[in-house]
Amino acid sequence: MRNYTLYIIFYPIAIVIAMAMGSCYSDLGNYTYHDLDEVVIDTTGTGMQANYAIQRFDTLELSPHIYFNGQQVDNDAAAPLSYQWTIYSAATAAGMSTIIDTLGHERHLKTPIMRTGGNYLVQLVVTNQRDGIRQFFRVGVTVSEAFDGGWMVFYERADRPGFSDLALIFNPWTKSNVTVDRAYTNLYELTNGAPLQGRPIRCFDIAMSLGANNYVGLCTDYTLVGVTDIAIEQAMAFNNFFNEAPERMAPTWYSHHGNGGVSGQCSEVLINDNKIYTNTYFNSASGERESRFGIAKFDDGVGELAPWNAELPNQLNYGIVVYDQTHQCFRYAAYERAQLEAFGIQSSTAAFDVNNTGMQLLMGDWGVGQQRLQPYDYLLMSRGTERKLAVANFSTTTPEDSHIGVALYDMTTLCPAVAEATTLAASNVGSFVYYGAGSKVYLYAYDSGLPATVAWEAPSADEEVTSVRIQKYYNTVYSTAMMPSCDELVHIATWSELRHEGHLYEYRINTASGDLDRTSSYDYVIPGRVKDMAWKFSMK
Repeated sequence: MRNYTLYIIFYPIAIVIAMAMGSCYSDLGNYTYHDLDEVVIDTTGTGMQANYAIQRFDTLELSPHIYFNGQQVDNDAAAPLSYQWTIYSAATAAGMSTIIDTLGHERHLKTPIMRTGGNYLVQLVVTNQRDGIRQFFRVGVTVSEAFDGGWMVFYERADRPGFSDLALIFNPWTKSNVTVDRAYTNLYELTNGAPLQGRPIRCFDIAMSLGANNYVGLCTDYTLVGVTDIAIEQAMAFNNFFNEAPERMAPTWYSHHGNGGVSGQCSEVLINDNKIYTNTYFNSASGERESRFGIAKFDDGVGELAPWNAELPNQLNYGIVVYDQTHQCFRYAAYERAQLEAFGIQSSTAAFDVNNTGMQLLMGDWGVGQQRLQPYDYLLMSRGTERKLAVANFSTTTPEDSHIGVALYDMTTLCPAVAEATTLAASNVGSFVYYGAGSKVYLYAYDSGLPATVAWEAPSADEEVTSVRIQKYYNTVYSTAMMPSCDELVHIATWSELRHEGHLYEYRINTASGDLDRTSSYDYVIPGRVKDMAWKFSMK
């Protein structure tokens, strides 16, 4: 008991002694105290604003003054300061982007803004390397999209063979009510992080809606994707186009069928793995895309399909018109039917028999017909070494019509280098076609009976013409009312293997003769080999 009692008494005494000893302890540590460095971000006299409104891909330039301990150190590399500029969404609601992108590491920021349309904050962080203390500066930036209209250019990347990308040309000839001249390239990669896999086949703005709910279809030999009309963000993968997607992705053609009228039925068309898919839709004022590709058309012995379809036939007469290379004949499926069939027996006075042409289809385009909205198809076809321009009327005829073959022109001797032709474009208002071969574009006025002439020649002999397109669209709703330079503008794309560089040239044309106006033009460098071009729909 005595020992236990002594232990209890000793414990609090020990604590008191320890506390007393602690109160006598002196801090002998070696400390140096100094005033904190002063870092100031100053915008006085710089012309900088609190908020900016820019177009996507415009360059944002910000250059604040920096003071360190009262001294301006804007260009003093010895100042112990580091810089970081970032951009992030100003909105914090659910579903908003949380991505923070770094824009630069210098005091002076000068960089294009790649973010899609929206409200953002651009922030500068200045860090004192001595003590890690940071100073912050922010400005608001509203980014607007510039992609509601213009001229699309679809090309294989020069730096990434086997991959595709998209450019948009934006000038007074290609978009109404603008005064600027801009060319945006590599848009798909800049928006989606990587170029599109596969070599390009077609780009096409389906314009299902007359509002802002459209999408652009980009078809390569590997896949088909849909990107948003405004931001070029991928919104639809291959499978999203189908009610039930095919097992194999192997596109060879993507296009449109029908007159595109507000009240008429239209279809988008895909040939995949030698099977034909259509998606019937109606134009609407604001509707979203709700329809999809259905089952493949029944072929009933159809052979290899050409990468082509008749784009503007009367939808109520035809659901689709395609060409069978193996059996050298055209086939159709009736509206809302899946069976491919032969046309009616053709008259001996028809220019050619659509059920047995005896020719291979090389390429084609739609052009002038009986009426502006009922054009003919102009088809470059081959029979051995011979080249023919076949003109077919699928626009106003029915499958039972006996004179679908309207005309057949022999181009073999009248058209220089036609055997090397790589592209064809037909006028929708005049009796002429362009074809590209080598470094030249030829003009063939087929009704004249005269030889084709050189309409244009590339500035450099190493440039090969890869695509020629006349600026046109599918009806008066889009063309005469909304499309600038409708039927009056030709786009010529070239590729130089020597320089590994593409070009796009734009010229106004005489719609009666097809002659190019050389007094003014546009010339753009395209970072790849152009395969297809098309107008991008715009209500503006």
